Amino acid sequence: MIEFAEIVIGSGGIAPCAACGAPEPRVLRASAEIVAEIESRAHGWSAGPGPNFALVGTEPFAHPDLPALVAAAVACGAQRIRLRTDAGALAIPGNAAGVIHAGVRQVEAVLLGGDAATHDALAGRAGLYDAALEGLSAFTSAALAQRAHVAVCATVPVCIHNLTQLPAAVSACAAAGAVSVVLHVPAALSGSSAAREWIGAGLDTGTVNGVWVSVQCVPADTLPRSPLYALSPTLSLGGVL
Repeated sequence: MIEFAEIVIGSGGIAPCAACGAPEPRVLRASAEIVAEIESRAHGWSAGPGPNFALVGTEPFAHPDLPALVAAAVACGAQRIRLRTDAGALAIPGNAAGVIHAGVRQVEAVLLGGDAATHDALAGRAGLYDAALEGLSAFTSAALAQRAHVAVCATVPVCIHNLTQLPAAVSACAAAGAVSVVLHVPAALSGSSAAREWIGAGLDTGTVNGVWVSVQCVPADTLPRSPLYALSPTLSLGGVL
């Protein structure tokens, strides 16, 4: 299992569900703090192959110093750098090629639904779904052009508003080239029988589409399928913020 140190670059979330309430204001963490944490965690790395860093917490393309943050990780010898993103900014010409050239090798796309109408309505941003798919396609195309080995994965933050969308969301992630999908289930839904049924449907959809689907924040022995689905291909090591 490959482990990633999660480096929080800000708060405010990534494509939060607007139907769940007003989104948390975006606050960007100071670049100097981020770089210092990257250097510290790289120096003390003892978690197997690495160091590996995932930039999380808020939309990375909203941080004006993103190139410098990626460069700092590269300078520390990072073997893998991942961005958790709504993927829309990757559709902007030059962005996908730019992050790959800088050293990013993985993107973790956040999707709320399996179609444009659902995803855009829940995210509160018209056109985001199509932009995300275009961005992921641009990322893989840029990787081919640069002969870089990359990976696309995805996360579906589960809530009461997209619960019935889980199979469609997993299918959309697979169609977009994701090799793995994480269903992040909040505590409020983890004990729901209806949630377990839809989670099970999402797991089955992953099996049919050849993509590994794992479930976070649900006890392994309560999953509607094998407890193995509690295991993600990567392990996230939390940050300091």
